[in-house]
Amino acid sequence: MTVILFNCSSGFSQYEGLDSNRRQIKEINKENEAPFADEIVAYRYKDLQYNGADVTAFGYGGVYSLELSPYTGLHFNNKIFTAVGLSGGFFQSDLRGIATFNGSAFGFVRVPINSIFLHAEYRYQNALIDVSPNLREAYGTGIFGIGYADGSQINSYFLVGFATNPKYAYTSSLGSIIYRFGFRF
Repeated sequence: MTVILFNCSSGFSQYEGLDSNRRQIKEINKENEAPFADEIVAYRYKDLQYNGADVTAFGYGGVYSLELSPYTGLHFNNKIFTAVGLSGGFFQSDLRGIATFNGSAFGFVRVPINSIFLHAEYRYQNALIDVSPNLREAYGTGIFGIGYADGSQINSYFLVGFATNPKYAYTSSLGSIIYRFGFRF
């Protein structure tokens, strides 16, 4: 007679296999995942953007002027701010019998030193240069100045400068001297 004996024992365990390990690795990699190149460029560009506007307003003794100059640019390590923009202005002088609009394109560099900053600009504008035959001309001028800002980020500021081209003085309320208020947005 043959007797077969079975030793029965049961055990329960759970094995998730390789899929579980892969899932955990994917979750860890998602947390440490580097963004795509487009995202890197967009983030870095957003951090470097420098957008704002300069405003000049003057009115005294029959001479009035208003100028708005929006700009966009970049800043590097909060040490150099550079931008380009367009400017539009209105100038009226009862003494000279002038009422004219001016338009210009410009580019500038600003270097902050604590709350003070140095300003260098090149402006190319179309403006009235003589009243007799109402002669307009397009010309360029360098503008050099110094400004005071609310900090090294140059968020709001006051700027005083000097235009090197004497033609600029003809349609400016203070001659070759320039002053502007500005803000960043």
